[in-house]
Amino acid sequence: MMLVYLLTVIITTAWIWEMISKKTLILKSTPLDIPILLFLGANILSTIFSIDQHVSVWGYYSRSNGGLISIISYTILYFAFVSNFTSEYAIKFLKAAVFGGVIVALYAIPEHFGVSPSCVVLTNQLSDSCWVQDVQTRVFATLGQPNWLAAYLAMLIFPAFYFLLTNTKKSFFNLNSLFLILFYMAFTFTYSRGATLGLLGGMIIFVGLLFFEAIKGGREVNTSSHFVRTIKSSFHVLASTRTIKSVLLILISFVIINLFFGSALTSFKLLSKFAPPPRGGIITQVPTSGTQLENGGTESGVIRLIVWKGAWEIFLHYPILGTGVETFAYSYYQFRPQEHNLVSEWDFLYNKAHNEFLNYLANTGLVGFLSYMALILTFIYWSVKKIIFSKSDNLILIIILASIISYHIQNFFGFSVVIIAVFFYLFPAIAFITTNSVKPFVLPKQFLILYKKSLYTKLAKTVVITISLLFIFTLIRYYWADTYFATGNSANDSGNPGRAYNQIYQATYRKIIFGLIPFGNTNEPYYHSELAYSAAASAVALAEEDATISATLKEEAIEETQNVLKNNPKNTSFYRTAIRTYYLISTLDPNYTQKTLDVLDTTIKLAPTDAKLVYNKAIILGQEPGKSKEAIASLEKAIELKPNYRDAYYTLGLFYFENNQKQKAIEQMKKVLQLIPNDPEALEKLKEWGQ
Repeated sequence: MMLVYLLTVIITTAWIWEMISKKTLILKSTPLDIPILLFLGANILSTIFSIDQHVSVWGYYSRSNGGLISIISYTILYFAFVSNFTSEYAIKFLKAAVFGGVIVALYAIPEHFGVSPSCVVLTNQLSDSCWVQDVQTRVFATLGQPNWLAAYLAMLIFPAFYFLLTNTKKSFFNLNSLFLILFYMAFTFTYSRGATLGLLGGMIIFVGLLFFEAIKGGREVNTSSHFVRTIKSSFHVLASTRTIKSVLLILISFVIINLFFGSALTSFKLLSKFAPPPRGGIITQVPTSGTQLENGGTESGVIRLIVWKGAWEIFLHYPILGTGVETFAYSYYQFRPQEHNLVSEWDFLYNKAHNEFLNYLANTGLVGFLSYMALILTFIYWSVKKIIFSKSDNLILIIILASIISYHIQNFFGFSVVIIAVFFYLFPAIAFITTNSVKPFVLPKQFLILYKKSLYTKLAKTVVITISLLFIFTLIRYYWADTYFATGNSANDSGNPGRAYNQIYQATYRKIIFGLIPFGNTNEPYYHSELAYSAAASAVALAEEDATISATLKEEAIEETQNVLKNNPKNTSFYRTAIRTYYLISTLDPNYTQKTLDVLDTTIKLAPTDAKLVYNKAIILGQEPGKSKEAIASLEKAIELKPNYRDAYYTLGLFYFENNQKQKAIEQMKKVLQLIPNDPEALEKLKEWGQ
């Protein structure tokens, strides 16, 4: 996303500079102008009324894609593309995209056979051992997740077909055939069901429209008085028997790949050792890393239905503008269905609805959703109309439409990431350019007087360069800060709070040039939240060595936490971090135990079905004298929310035993054994209690 921001700044600067230098407006209109601007406007409104404006502007921290700034960037890139590219360069752009996809496919395929290029580079070993995820079972190459790779390749398969059908040389035909086979093999190894359904939908559109064009072309030949000119029509040649045979040949090769290696939708395979693994059933313990897709567990379709139910509830409570762009991670907790506690991913954070349409409904309400649908349907309507009534070459339009259809079908089961979002905006732009459907936008005459003055030219160039440099400097700052923050987070995870504090402090507050110019990202509340936690952890670590520094760090942790919660009152993630921070501080100052409990209560109100929060409250209450009954009540509530909560049953048994309720304690341990037969801790306690 940072790269997209940087390229947007550079491209926009060059575009505006060109207009200033030529003293002319370089801006073209397309059939999608109004829908795109309406969609942008809807997201702006949703951001203004968001429950967390910072997240809505910048996007969820670990993704960024989908925030208002990213949507503005995509919109600018769309208009820059249609305003500056010719048909020739649009095709070259598409060719570059396909070539990039080939590199990614070549990166992915070895992963299926146990050799990750990443591991080769990092460890000098021909293996996939450097990954925590099971990359051999479901490859993801450079995109970080199998479904994202599949969606990316599905959109590129159709442009690859375009170059296959338009290259007349046999060598190029063979090369493009190879590209398609590589794409589909890498796609198959992702075993992504949503993307597979998307690809099938796109293929139906692609093949169906090819046959339609062949039939339409044949009729034109029979009825046209300009027989020779019609025969020479490039697309009529492509819509001939050769075209259909070429497509069928590639499709047959796809089927052969599925026969050998299986697919996301079928279980039959000739080479069982290369087939996708069976999708697991419900597991009793949450994996330590990765997701259900890598580790097995509750079937992903079941989880999606639960998340969709929560997304629908968000929409019903915020029907007009939603809770704000990209705020699903926080709004979902408020309406999270209780049955989510029974799946293997019960304590995972969901920052997307895993359905782009429901995601827009929840985040931007009817206003955002309807503008999004208007954007989609306008392009589909325009494309179909153009294909039906146009007598010119429609192959490029067919492949673009097939790609877009594939994108939206897979988005019904997932969500877009950066490169796919770029394609969503620029593929229609290619369709408009290559079909001569762009028109110059003309400014009213009263604006041209100022526009032509030489003073305007010099002043405008100075302003443009200055603003551009400021944007680039800001991006460099944010990127630099992110690297420091990542190092600090790793130090926190490895139990080194001192290093974590130093790194995160640099990421947040560093200044350069005699301390005059901010170089950290002090506007990111996530940094402040984690800085507070690392300060508290450092205060605890230094309590006996240096009481003065410990006290200073403790006060800093308190102040940072208070500011974060004050400025982000709906952000459950920050409240969770605050609980951890205050709990650490309470080991230094017992007065903060009640503060920890107060923050826990507030968080439980924001996430009323989260069993882990209630469980954590019980643990803290159980450590306080005279509060064992409250602790037991909290554990009972946690079990009510999550009837298969092993830890809650076990802890409740311990609390019962401490309160001289031995029989109830034994009953809880037996329930643990019902959930997890031969649980060693439960068996040990029962033995200790004479059972």
